Amino acid sequence: MKKAIVLAIVGIAAGLAQSSYGQSVVFLNNYTSTGPYVTYGAGSDGTVGNGVNGAYTMGLYYAVGTVSVNADPTGIAVPSSLGPLSLGSGTGSTATFQTSAFGQAGAAVAGSVFNVPGTTGNGGEVVTLEIIAYEGASYATAAFRGHSAAFQLTTSANSSPTPVTITPGMSTFGVFAVVPEPTTMALGGLGLAALVLARRKKA
Repeated sequence: MKKAIVLAIVGIAAGLAQSSYGQSVVFLNNYTSTGPYVTYGAGSDGTVGNGVNGAYTMGLYYAVGTVSVNADPTGIAVPSSLGPLSLGSGTGSTATFQTSAFGQAGAAVAGSVFNVPGTTGNGGEVVTLEIIAYEGASYATAAFRGHSAAFQLTTSANSSPTPVTITPGMSTFGVFAVVPEPTTMALGGLGLAALVLARRKKA
């Protein structure tokens, strides 16, 4: 009985290990001499046109296959609101931006490849990506953020010594201040007005 339990646990662990590494990969890396780079946009917290620094994080949204993704004139929308894209998570889904003192500002390199969920380990599968950059804990809550236009890449096999990077499809994009929507500002104003009226009545 004990032997059967141990064998079952070993089998489950082996299955999990295979599922973690049995997918095609992309490499979150735009560290090249010509870019494309991520830059500060108008209203951001840096000099417009310069590459963002190490305070920012790079990430990705993805979908397996070629999917339709709406354009975003603001450059700051959450990519999942523009099309059927999912936020990448886990190993290789984020990368640290370099600084001008130690490398190329506006360029980031992940510590490992990103295993794309829903793909096989053989590579050669098309995925749709949007690259994100943000300052803080997450893209959704960042005061300064931005994303690339959607593009397609063909994945590499998980055993490839030279996995495909994001540079063939990604274009340069900027980060911008996240301005509250007019409806949010209006609701905030109404709330403030209600507080002022309540205090006047008490006085």
